[in-house]
Amino acid sequence: MLSTLRRAPFSAPGWIYEWKLDGFRLLVSKTGEVVELFSRPGNLLNRAFPELVEAVAEVDGSFVWDCELTIGAARGSDAFERVRSRACMSVAPRVRAAAQRYPARVCAFDILAIGKRDLRGLPLRERKPILRDSFDDTPNLLYVTGIPDIGELVFEQVVAHDFEGMVGKRLDAPYQRGRSNNWVKVKNQAYSRQAALGFR
Repeated sequence: MLSTLRRAPFSAPGWIYEWKLDGFRLLVSKTGEVVELFSRPGNLLNRAFPELVEAVAEVDGSFVWDCELTIGAARGSDAFERVRSRACMSVAPRVRAAAQRYPARVCAFDILAIGKRDLRGLPLRERKPILRDSFDDTPNLLYVTGIPDIGELVFEQVVAHDFEGMVGKRLDAPYQRGRSNNWVKVKNQAYSRQAALGFR
């Protein structure tokens, strides 16, 4: 599910607002004991991020999460470049050394399935609690909380803390493939990494 660009922040009942973290969009799948980490273009990132595979493997059950893969503060050139550099690694000793120095994190903001149940037809207000109940936060796994109603105040904090932007989401919307007005993005024009990529 992709978001549509909106010029200005807004506040509205029935919406939640999330800070946009600067990293790689990631689809996390666990089926039985098999964990797969897919980038938005469909590349398998298991070899580059073994600490994330291990962290997801510790979570009970089978599921599919929609996430952002981040390192460090999840904002600014250093954080993004570390994600990009690690994603290109494949030599095991280098990967392990990088994982020790710059550990990555899965920031989960939506859930598409749990067990054999497809959740995409449910409204976001029902998917979010299911996602929250599916795992506990750890150094490598983080639940992304959405803040209801007050988008303009959320955006003020986005700018104050130099994050990439904000994503607003309709709470009554199902999870739909492709771009729609049910998810909207507002870019922080003052963001320190002007060449920001991967804006969901």
